[in-house]
Amino acid sequence: MNRCMDRVWISVLFIFFVLCTKSSFAEDKKPHGLLYPELVSKFYAAHQQLFWMGRSVGAVEMRRLLLQRIDSAVYIGTERTRYGFDRLQGADSQHGSDSNSLMKLDMLFTDAAIAYCKDLYQGYGISIWMKYDEWSVKYADRDNDFIIGHLAAIRSAGELAGFLQALEPTSGEYSAYKTELAVQYQNNQTAKAKRVATAMNFYRWIHHFSFERYIVVNIPSVSLKYFNYDSVVLFSRMIVGKPSTRTPRFNATCKDVILYPYWNVPTDIALKELVPKYKRSPGLVDKENMQILDAKGNVISPYSIDWSKYSSRYFPYRLRQSTGCDNSLGIIKFDLTSPFGVYLHDTNTRGLFESLKRFRSHGCMRVEKAIQLGNLLLNNKLDTAFLQACIKGEKPITLQLEKPVPVFVVYLTAEANDSGVVSYYDDVYRLLPISEN
Repeated sequence: MNRCMDRVWISVLFIFFVLCTKSSFAEDKKPHGLLYPELVSKFYAAHQQLFWMGRSVGAVEMRRLLLQRIDSAVYIGTERTRYGFDRLQGADSQHGSDSNSLMKLDMLFTDAAIAYCKDLYQGYGISIWMKYDEWSVKYADRDNDFIIGHLAAIRSAGELAGFLQALEPTSGEYSAYKTELAVQYQNNQTAKAKRVATAMNFYRWIHHFSFERYIVVNIPSVSLKYFNYDSVVLFSRMIVGKPSTRTPRFNATCKDVILYPYWNVPTDIALKELVPKYKRSPGLVDKENMQILDAKGNVISPYSIDWSKYSSRYFPYRLRQSTGCDNSLGIIKFDLTSPFGVYLHDTNTRGLFESLKRFRSHGCMRVEKAIQLGNLLLNNKLDTAFLQACIKGEKPITLQLEKPVPVFVVYLTAEANDSGVVSYYDDVYRLLPISEN
């Protein structure tokens, strides 16, 4: 095949391949299409020649290196079947094939290489765990251009090996994951290995964004880490959602810190828990520092309400807890851009952080070191004395961060620390397959 194929010929072959793959490989039981057809097309638009299936020593070595790496994909937390390993393995015997067949094989190798590089760089299987992903969409084009640009520029197996190595994190935590994964597979502890594999993929995903500052909340370990340039600056215990009122998994942004926040009681909590209680004893409204608001936002007295008209099914008012240290949100709240109405906040029951079982909330996330976190986010400009004064009835104050800070709320039942130790946690929400428990 002419190594200087023009762009039109490459495009024709690519389109032909996509249309004919299903019939060409009808004997396969796996899906026959490319994983990333648009990225493969973009690759050949830049390269315009055979990349893997050439007869040169360099092409053979690159092909064999990629196959070796894919063959051991289990040790980076993926599986070789994802990349069509069996189909690619016989490519060395295909050199007598016609040009079309060689081009098909070349594209299969390219697709596998793109998928492998993306998984190595961005992590694999993230989407099935996240209910809302704000950042991946924003960085998709950047990530794809990075992968395609570097792959197309490679000319030797040595360069390919260097690129693959550069895609993985180099931190102690990540090395701990790799070591632990290998050990668990060697010991035939498949369930534990899968937990570590998930954690490895999440680690790659979170760290590949290269954010200057970010927060990671891990639900099973009930903990928060604040990172500055990938180094943990703050560790805090947390209280998260009960199994019946789970904290959702998502990534979003913190843009504002609210001092002396109101707690606007969610409707379901108000109807199911508070209205029946206040109906029996209206005096508890004032005792618990709560406020009842009408449709216009006016605060009304609990004694002015004819409670006999209302129940847990119907209550035409809003409930809000006034500010101060006895507020359920404490004295500081961290607003998040997720669609779930949950956020990070302080609490008025700090003694609960001493408990080992800290799955107690309705879904929001209570932070033990909330003031320290606020000070970090606000670049040490937080008036801690003002907060510690616990001024009852103080009006809420919203402080905007100089730069938005990403927040990742994840579910990892295996987690490495900066000392290189991997710890395992209970699957409290029962999200893992039975075989992994």
